[in-house]
This record gives sequence, C-alpha cells and structure tokens, in this order.
Amino acid sequence: MTAQDAAGIYESSARPQVALITNHGYAGAEVPVGGAPDTGGQNMYVNAMALALDRLGYRVTIFARGGFPHFDSDRLRRKPEYLSDRVRYVFVPGGGDEFIRKEDIAVALDEEAEWLDAFICREAEKKGCPPCEVYEFINTHYWDAAVLGLRLVARWRDAVAVDWLRQVVHDVVDEAAIAPLEHDRCRRQPGEAAAYHLGALLIGEVGPGTSIDRRVAEGLERWAAAAGIDAARRHYILKTVRSALQSVREHAAPALEPIAAAEALGEAVLAAMPEHRESLDRMFNAVDRHVWTPHSLGELKDENFRDQPVEVRRDLKFCERRSHERMICNRARLFAATSDEIAQRLRTHYRVPVERMFYFPPCVDTQEFRPYRDKELIDTYRYLADVSGLDDSTLRDATIVFETSRMDRTKRKDLLLEAFAKIAGRHPKALLFIGGGPENAVFEALRRQLEATPALAGRAFLTRPIPDEHIGPMFGIADVYASASEMEGFGMSVSQGAAAGAAVVSSDLIPFSMQYVREEAVIFPAGDAEAMADGIDGVLRDADERRRRGAALKEKAQALNWDNKTAEFIDYLRHRGMPVAPGSEDP
Repeated sequence: MTAQDAAGIYESSARPQVALITNHGYAGAEVPVGGAPDTGGQNMYVNAMALALDRLGYRVTIFARGGFPHFDSDRLRRKPEYLSDRVRYVFVPGGGDEFIRKEDIAVALDEEAEWLDAFICREAEKKGCPPCEVYEFINTHYWDAAVLGLRLVARWRDAVAVDWLRQVVHDVVDEAAIAPLEHDRCRRQPGEAAAYHLGALLIGEVGPGTSIDRRVAEGLERWAAAAGIDAARRHYILKTVRSALQSVREHAAPALEPIAAAEALGEAVLAAMPEHRESLDRMFNAVDRHVWTPHSLGELKDENFRDQPVEVRRDLKFCERRSHERMICNRARLFAATSDEIAQRLRTHYRVPVERMFYFPPCVDTQEFRPYRDKELIDTYRYLADVSGLDDSTLRDATIVFETSRMDRTKRKDLLLEAFAKIAGRHPKALLFIGGGPENAVFEALRRQLEATPALAGRAFLTRPIPDEHIGPMFGIADVYASASEMEGFGMSVSQGAAAGAAVVSSDLIPFSMQYVREEAVIFPAGDAEAMADGIDGVLRDADERRRRGAALKEKAQALNWDNKTAEFIDYLRHRGMPVAPGSEDP
C-alpha cells in the first residue's frame, strides 16, 4: 500500500484518535535499531503500542521531531509515514535542520510546541471540536516529549481559563478588559494564575488613581452586588485581602502591593464561592488528557554512571534532566511506569502518588514472536544459509542459540562468544547466531574475537541487522535465547525469546528475567562467562528440560500481550477520569 493510499484511509476513518509523542532520535515507521543515535527500545515500544491501539479500534498519530536528514541518507524527515493505514508518523519541525542528541533537545522544544499547537488547532477545525478534544489522550515518551505535552495542556488551560473568567465577571467587568487575555493568553497564562487574573480584573474596574485598599473594596463591592453575595461573605473576603496586604507591607516593597492584592482578592472570592473553583477544576481536568511514560529517569541513569569519569557524566547533563523531570512530575496528571525501578523512583524521588501510576512494561507482539510452522521458516533458513555458508539440512538439524540487540558494549556479546567457545566442543550440533548492527567498533571487536577463537570457527556467526521479515522467525527457530546484557531497562528481546518458546539463559541484570521468569529462565551472575557457559550447556544437554522451560516461558510471556495491556491502560485512564471513547471499526 502506498503512502497516498494509507493517507486516504487514515483521513476518511471515523475511529477515535490517540496521540503518542516520542521526540528524540530517528523515530519512524522503520526503527533503525542499533544503527542510529538515540534510537532503539523506546521507539519499538511506541510503535508496538500504536499498532495495538490500531487493533483495538483507534487511529493513532505519532509525533516525532523532523525537518532534518535521515541518519543514513539525505532524505528529509518531513512527509508523514504510515506504520499502518491507521497509524501515522507526523514529523514536527523545530531546532534547526540537523540532528540534536537527546541531552541537548531542549533548544528545539519551544518551536516544536508552537508547531504542534497550530497543527492540532487545524485538526480541531476539521473535526469541529476544541483542540483538547481531537485526541482521546496524549501519551508522551521520555522527558522531552512530556514537556511538549505539558505545553499543549497549558495552552488549552489558558483558553478555558479565559472562558471561565468571562463567566465569573461578565456582569461587572467590561469585555474590553477581558479581550487582552484572549488575544495574549499564552504570555499572560491565565491557566496558571486564574485567581490572580480574577482579582486583577475586579480591581482594574475601579480606576488607577485610587489607593489599592479602596480599589479592592470597590471592586469587591461591585462584583458582590452583581453576584448576590451577602454581607458576611463580603466581610470575610475583604478581611482576607487586607491581611494579605498587611503582610506584604511588612515584608516586601510597595510595588508588589497590586500583585498581592489581586491574588488575595481572587483567592478569597474562590474560597467564599467554592462552586467557581470547582467549575474551573472541571474545565482544567477536561483539557488535561496527558499521561507521561518516562522510559528512563535521570536519577536512575545518574546512579548507573556514578563511577564514570567526570567528562562522561558532564556530557549527559544529569542536573538539567532531573530539573525537567521534577517539573513534569509536579504538573503531569497521570504516569505509566515501564519498570519497578522507575515506579519506585517516581515515588521516592519525585513524590508521585502510586495511584497515579499505571504499570506498563514493554510487552510482546505474540503474533510475531511465537513458534513457527516448518513451511513458515523456509525463507529464514535460506537467510541463515547465506549468513553462515551452511546447508539447509545442517541448519535444520542444529540446536540454535540466538541473541540480537544493539552493537553496544553493555550487551556483552563478547561474553556470549566466550561462553559458547567453552561448550562448543561438547555439543557438535550447536550453532550460535548473534544479530545486530551496525558494523561499528563493537562489531569489529567481536569479529576479531571470533576469528581468534578456533572453537568458534564454523559454529558462531555475526549477522548485520536482521531483515524485518526474518526477525520473528529467527526467534521461532531458536532453541535457546541467551543474553549477557549488563544494562537493560526491561529486556525486550529476552521477553520475545520467551514468547517464542525458546529456553532463556539470562544475566541477573535483565529486569524481565528477574521479575517475571526467575524460575523458568536460567539466570547467571552478570559478567561470569563460566556460569553462562554452564547455563547454556545445561539446556543444550537435556532436550526435555529445554522444551519444558520453553513452554513455561511462553505461558508466562502471554501476560505481556500488547493488546491486553493496552486495553488495561485505557481502562485505567477512564478510571482516573479521562473520557476515553471506546475503539471502533470503520464501516
């Protein structure tokens, strides 16, 4: 299907819409895992979640930063891309025409927020609704996307705050006084300071030549008379404002008196008439459909890098990142935690209440990662024959150990090669395939290690990035999925191996293995090649044990089905007050 055909289907669809924002790196319909900076597991998560939303009956727009060339060509990231005919990528310009690493991405966010707001306003006009109602919810991923989400919510709060102010003061304040808030609301931010603007509007009607005390009293009197406020509540409001002014006069400059008076008057009016505050809160809740998925937190990464040289730590800007995250946690309505560690840090370091978190770890597409029938594997065996130089019958008769991930030192593929070399002689039919890319320094080091280890000759093979059509079948072919990784947010590839029914041999630093399948997987201490070799040796030696573990792992992985977990997430948002419409199919 062409992009034009997909665009036509997307635009004509009547399904409810959802927005996902994943801003940094090279997000897109094709995720260049291992081949592009700042691109990997988060992008796979977002794409998989978007496709699950599609299957649940939603249209999805994924917003990502664009306007700069793709990492391996001159192709500009501008035109929409389609993950399916109801899931599209829209690229948001901002920050110039070059790639910006995620540590520096804040320079682009103001421009991106402006563009996003204008884009969504155009979508709202087509739909005939306020901008805040275009999407059932907006789910942002990582801190940079969350800042964009919060900026959109702030703009929409500003708009409804102006409407609310009109309702409260329409009998006593001239429209000419309110109009500047309407036309310049994003600078004045009535959504952040509604009480202040309420008080300022009431005081502003009296006249600048009068003392502030007189202006407060007369402004209050005009409003109270129009609103039918009794004498007791008038007295309470006036007493509250005078007390606030007295405090300012004792401890601050006289120039601050008008600000203090406006804030105190607005707050006192809201305290005396709580129905006004309740109506404002309802309006604010209606426009706030934002939920943040951090994927990682500066507090955790800082801890991971605590022993690194200062030159390395300085470049990662942990202090700046923590500041962004703290602001987000103070303002965001709901959160999705992808791991126990992230959930714990949200609570302990950022004071996010547990009831505002949904636990949403990376899940598995069980339609792709599953056992495959023989006829489905024909092309993948041909692919392996090209990679290895071995014939089809040798490959089909082999016991295959498999690993695929980014070519990164933390994945410890070197340890896997070392472990396999220790046992290759004991298992003449065992083969090892290690996938990933690109051909960087890690890849070259692994190639040298393989060539320098006689026991691995003709038995272990490095592949470049595995073509998409072979990824699922490769997991299906594997008898054992082995990972020595020492830094994982979750361990998506290990969960995919489990879903395919492979026996799993895993380091003890992979959260999926430790939290979900500690008994079913074979766990070894990270960095211990001898223990990893023993683990692989054990499942290769006993076919019945290997099959038993694979079946148990497959059953456990079913709890992480993308469709089921995404449906639970939507139910959680509804429970927390977001009016998410049910998915639907087009006629």
